[in-house]
Amino acid sequence: MKKLLVSLTALFAFFGCQNKQTQDTVVNVPNQTVVFSFNGKVVNFDLDNKKVVWEYTSTQDGEGNRNKFDFDETTLYMPFESGKFVALDILTGKEKWMYEAGQIGMMDVAVDDTSGGFDTEAGSEPYFMGQPLQYQDKVYTVTTGGGSYPYFVILNKEDGTEFKAEGIETKFNMYQPVLCQENIFVNSAIYLNKYSLRGTPTSYGMYEGITFDSPLYTQMRSDDETLYFGEEDGKFYAIPFNQDGNVKGDNDDIMDPKNNFKDNLSIYKWRYQSKEYPRLATNFDSNTVLYGKTYVIHVRKSDSDAQALIGLNAKTGEEQWSYGSTEEIVNWHKSGEHLVGYTMTKVFVLDFQGKELATYPITEEFKPLTNIEETKDGQLVFLTIRGVTTIDKTSKQAKVLIAYETKEEYHNTAYIKYFKN
Repeated sequence: MKKLLVSLTALFAFFGCQNKQTQDTVVNVPNQTVVFSFNGKVVNFDLDNKKVVWEYTSTQDGEGNRNKFDFDETTLYMPFESGKFVALDILTGKEKWMYEAGQIGMMDVAVDDTSGGFDTEAGSEPYFMGQPLQYQDKVYTVTTGGGSYPYFVILNKEDGTEFKAEGIETKFNMYQPVLCQENIFVNSAIYLNKYSLRGTPTSYGMYEGITFDSPLYTQMRSDDETLYFGEEDGKFYAIPFNQDGNVKGDNDDIMDPKNNFKDNLSIYKWRYQSKEYPRLATNFDSNTVLYGKTYVIHVRKSDSDAQALIGLNAKTGEEQWSYGSTEEIVNWHKSGEHLVGYTMTKVFVLDFQGKELATYPITEEFKPLTNIEETKDGQLVFLTIRGVTTIDKTSKQAKVLIAYETKEEYHNTAYIKYFKN
């Protein structure tokens, strides 16, 4: 695939997610399993027997793939930058269907192709650049357009056929769609779009056409009633919705130009911006986490490299705790009962109150290429250039659990998901 235009590289780097319906999904696997997506591949590893179970390769995505998969009880849903989208059996890696998105307009193509490849001329830009959302019998995803028109796309889970393709305002679509009050929300630069489950654009019960001041470059979260999201300039918001998917503000006049996201502040449950860390951190995932009554954000100072994870009360927006770092937090997320992340020099483990429980040094040989998962035994597992790697908590030394040579790509965001047996 041709390399991304330099002028867009920084913006496309802001992407990332995990929704309630995915968190509740139970996958029955015979052994402890980790699935990696990286370098245009998806690989299933058996941690108990220390072996590769299956490997799937998208031949036209060898330079890397900045997409992540979603999953249900039996299937992984994996997009690739080339415009290819596949459904893979979690246990066997068998391709259930393959959807090919056209580089100009949309094509309704889904075929059985166990070879893992198809012939198509790659566009000058990536086509998919995020993570899909599976819900009920559909898969929801957003394209960046591959140099052409971007779309909000719905696929049928059964066979991969295109159910709906709806044009979207911008190509800066690097985030997983979010489900809230049976509506699908998509953040596309300064636009916050809402769709019905069938893909129809729907109103907020507000005056239309007003956008946010800066791009919504964070992964949105939802507790089914309230939508949590942030702007590039460091402001974070919580908007509750009624059962119709409309805002709950005190102005229901859709003809009033002041009834918008900027002027009608009554629609917000809370708004927040850190005084010490007033800017959005620009790490590769732009991650946020919502668990229980806490919403965790990743922010930075405006005049230095110092960053922080801040835990907010999801109901009030009040700051509950802060975990600061003098260097960039490269990656972090919720795994098991902890928050696990790393900088260039250390891995850190936090409890849900932001307390640092442990740190482990990072060497160049065992530099993480993925997020870090915690197994049911409390083992930390991730991918390095040498393969599946774990950290011995006593010696604090990393070791290779399953040898599997790979390489770090500039245009690659490797991703790992752990499934317990």
